[in-house]
Amino acid sequence: MTRPGDVPGVEPGALLQLGGDDWSIGRDLVPGTPLDVVVAQLRTDLAHLSDEWMWVLGHRPECTRPPVQEHPPCVELRVSIAALRRHTAAP
Repeated sequence: MTRPGDVPGVEPGALLQLGGDDWSIGRDLVPGTPLDVVVAQLRTDLAHLSDEWMWVLGHRPECTRPPVQEHPPCVELRVSIAALRRHTAAP
């Protein structure tokens, strides 16, 4: 299983541009659709549950509420570790 130290380092505020295959479960989201998410937090406390997926809390880029820290995440979804690694490898 994935250990928290093995999780790709995606910082809060990072924009993830996900394809339909990059995520599998999300609250109030249509499965299989492309999705952009501004990261609020990676759920590293749940990293031990899967080698392939990581829960991500965040906001849609069009969110008009105050900055990330001031309100609960708009989006909660399970993102593939491969997609997170691609993000951290991007120039």
